[in-house]
Amino acid sequence: MMKKIWVYLSVVFVFGSSIGNAMITNTNQSADYIRLMNRNATLDLDAALFNPAGLGFLNDGTFVYVSSQTIWQTRKVTVFDDVYNKSAYTGDTFVPVFPNFYFAKKMSKLAIFGGFMPIGGGGSASYSDGLPSFDQLLAAYVGTLGVTGYSLDASFTGSSVYYAGQLGAAYTLNPMISLAFAFRFISAVNTYEGTLSDATIYQGATPIVGLVPDIVVDSKRTGSGYTTVWSIDLKPSDKLNIGLRFEPMTKLALVSETIADSTKGVVDSSAYPNGMFPDGVTYNSDIPGQFGAGVSYWVTNKLRAEIGFNYWLNTGVNWDGKEENVVNDFNTGIGLEYSLSDAMKLSVGYLFATTGAKDAYNSDLDFSLASNTLGAGVNYSLNPGLSLSVGISNTFYQSGKNDKVNPFYKQQFDKTALVIAFGLSKSF
Repeated sequence: MMKKIWVYLSVVFVFGSSIGNAMITNTNQSADYIRLMNRNATLDLDAALFNPAGLGFLNDGTFVYVSSQTIWQTRKVTVFDDVYNKSAYTGDTFVPVFPNFYFAKKMSKLAIFGGFMPIGGGGSASYSDGLPSFDQLLAAYVGTLGVTGYSLDASFTGSSVYYAGQLGAAYTLNPMISLAFAFRFISAVNTYEGTLSDATIYQGATPIVGLVPDIVVDSKRTGSGYTTVWSIDLKPSDKLNIGLRFEPMTKLALVSETIADSTKGVVDSSAYPNGMFPDGVTYNSDIPGQFGAGVSYWVTNKLRAEIGFNYWLNTGVNWDGKEENVVNDFNTGIGLEYSLSDAMKLSVGYLFATTGAKDAYNSDLDFSLASNTLGAGVNYSLNPGLSLSVGISNTFYQSGKNDKVNPFYKQQFDKTALVIAFGLSKSF
C-alpha cells in the first residue's frame, strides 16, 4: 500500500502554468497573447516565439519586448468513497512573475532575433493537506478489523520550470514571403518535497500507531535539451497575413539529486530496491513536437481578426511509459482587436484546448484537462516608439477522471486559472 502512495510522486514531471495548455508546453508567452489568445500570425515582436518569420516584415531598427504574468491556479481532486477523511483535496499555485523577453534587430531583408521564456512549468503546486494517494494507505483499513477511522499529517509541494533561450534569423525573400530559423536551448528543474507523519488508525477510541513509519522526501531533477524552430510567413496583401511554424521534439533527460528519501525499505523492495527517489537516476521527459498556424486579417480599417491553431505530437515522446496513455492534442481560437484611436486598441480572445491525456493517464498529482479560455485587454501607444499591453484571462476547465471503477480509487479532477499580464514594447 505504501507503494501506491509514493509511486505518484515519482512520475510527476511538470506542474505547469500554461493557459489553454499543451501537456508540457506553455502557450501563454506574452501579455498580448493573454489579451488575444491567438498570436501565430502576429507581426509584433512576440512573433519571436509565435511567428518568427513575421519579424522579416519589421521596419529597420532595434526592438525590445518584455512582459510578465501573475498567475493564480487551483487544482481539486474529489474522491467518491466516504472512508476518506475528506471528499476533496485542493492544491494551490501562485506565480507572481512569469517573464517573457524578446528582441530583434532588423537590417534590410535580415532580422536577427532572440528570446527568453519559461517554455514549460513555471510554478509550484502545494497540497498542504496531502492527497488521496497519501490517505489511501490508512483509509483502506476503515470498515475492516473493527477500524473506524484514521489520522495522519501529510503534505506535498512540487515545482517545475523549463527555461528556454532562443536565437534565430528571419530573411525576407520578397514582399510576400519571409523565412526564419531559430535554435532553442532548454534547462529544466523539477523539485519534490513531501512528508507523511503520525499515521494512526482507530479501533473505536483506541489508537494504533506504527503501521506506517514517518516518511520524508526531498529531491530534485535537472537536465537540458535543445530543439530548432522553422517558420514561414506569407503576406499576400496588406490585409492578410499567414504564419506557419514547426518545432521538432526536444529530447530531454532529467537526472535526480536526492537529499532525503525515507521510502527505502518501506515500499516494495523488489520494484524499488533503492526507494522511490534514488539519487543519480535518469528520467525521460521529452517536450513534444509542435505545429502552429495562424491567420491575421483586417476585416475593416479598424477591426482585425486573428485565428490560431496548434497541434502537439505527444505520441512520439519518451515519458518512461506514461506516453502509452496519451494521444496528440490541439488548441484553436479566435481573437478580435478594435482600434478606438491611433493610440488605443481593445481586444478580446477565445481559445479551446483539448487534452492529450486518456483517463488511464490521470492521477491526483498529474492530470490534464480540456479547457475554454477567455481573454481581454488593451494596447496603448505611450509614444511613437513605446507601447503598453495589459491583458487578463480566465480558463474554464472541463472536469476529468481516471480510469478506476472501484469508488475507493475513483477520482474527479478540476482546475481553475486566472492570469493578469503587463507588457512593454520599445523600438529604437
